[in-house]
Amino acid sequence: MNPYTSFEHPYEMIPLHVAGYILGSVLLLGHLFALVKRQQTQAFLLASPRNHLLAQILLAVGLFWFFLLVAPQGLGILSSLRVDLAEFEGIRWLLQLACPVFLVLMITQVKNLLFPRALGLFGLMVASPLLFAAYLKDPVTRLLIPVWCYIVIFLSLLWIGKPYLYRDMVNKICSKPSWWTPLCLGGMAYGAAILLCAILWW
Repeated sequence: MNPYTSFEHPYEMIPLHVAGYILGSVLLLGHLFALVKRQQTQAFLLASPRNHLLAQILLAVGLFWFFLLVAPQGLGILSSLRVDLAEFEGIRWLLQLACPVFLVLMITQVKNLLFPRALGLFGLMVASPLLFAAYLKDPVTRLLIPVWCYIVIFLSLLWIGKPYLYRDMVNKICSKPSWWTPLCLGGMAYGAAILLCAILWW
C-alpha cells in the first residue's frame, strides 16, 4: 500500500494470476504469430521506425495513461488511477499541462523515428501495473513477470533516449534468418511458462 495514502491503488489490487494470464497469453500468441507470419511481421517491424501514424496513436495512449496517474481529484473515473506524488505534489498541475503540450510538440516537431520513442513510453506504462501485481507475492516463480518488466524498462529507456537503436536492432534481427525462429520459440516458451505458473500456482 502507498504509505502516503489510506487506500489501495488499483495497480495494487491486480491479482498475480490475472497478470500472468494476460502477459503469458500476449507473449505466447504474439510470438506464435511472428513465427507463422514471418514475412508480414518482418515487413511491419522494418517499416515501424517511421510509421508516424502508429507512433502518434501509441504516444497519445501513453501520455493519456500518464495523465490518469497525475489527474486532479474530482474527475470521476478519470481520477481512479491517480497516485500520490508526495514531495512532488506541488508540480502535479505542471505534469498535467505537460501531457497535451508534449503530445502536440512531439507529433508536429519530431518527424524522424517517433515510433521508438512512443513505444518506449508505452512500454514504461505497461511495466508498472505488472510489477505491482508481482510485488512481494508468493511463490518465487512470480519473478518471471518482473524479469520481463525490467527488460522492457531497459529497452524502453534505451529507445526513448536513442531511437536509432530500435531501428538497428530490428534491422539486425530481420537480416539474420537463423535468429528469427529461436527468438520466436524463446518468446513462446517464456509466455507458456508464465501461463503455466498462473494456472498451477498463482
